[in-house]
Amino acid sequence: MTRAARTPRTSNSAGVIAERLRTSIRDGGLLPGTRLVQEKLATELKVSRIPLREAMHTLAAEGLIEVRPQRGMVVAELSHGEIAELFELRLQMEPHLADEIVRGCRDRDIDELQDLADEMRRQGGDAAGRASLNYEFHRRIYALSERRLTLRFVDQLLHLVEPYSRRWARSGHDLDRIDDEHQRMVDALRDRDAAALRRVITAHVEGARDHVMAAQRDE
Repeated sequence: MTRAARTPRTSNSAGVIAERLRTSIRDGGLLPGTRLVQEKLATELKVSRIPLREAMHTLAAEGLIEVRPQRGMVVAELSHGEIAELFELRLQMEPHLADEIVRGCRDRDIDELQDLADEMRRQGGDAAGRASLNYEFHRRIYALSERRLTLRFVDQLLHLVEPYSRRWARSGHDLDRIDDEHQRMVDALRDRDAAALRRVITAHVEGARDHVMAAQRDE
């Protein structure tokens, strides 16, 4: 029996639409609390309503969208406690990938991460530009571990916390520390030093947590 050919995902497929919505939430195009009207979204995205509805239910299952009485679907708004919990989960997962990241990395991976770190530094205080690069940097470095299930959860956590990280990033505070820690991650990979990588990932997530939580308290 021959295997059926895999159908490529089109721009109108639920999977592609879900990724477009994730990106828009992560990059600040759809802010927390924004009401999501299917008819309007379908027109803006130029997609059909049935796969859009499926994509929105996927994001609801991931916690990026929530259903509210009398408002329908909205981009999830997290409480102070929920944001703290996200960072607790990140600290339980991300540093523990260090050994496998080091084992899985190749010289070309390190060069690509160096390019991303350099580009982030060049962005200076451009919050929008830095946000996309920051997500890509973390996604790539964690992907080197090849822990597929863990990566799925880490990616979900990064998407959930990014709208709140962007609020802090717009302030321009502590950018040198962030850039230095990204560089230290690359240096640890170049030295094949898993312990150093684990330490800097831990410090990086803790620093982000402290600043994001402080920004939330000030609002």
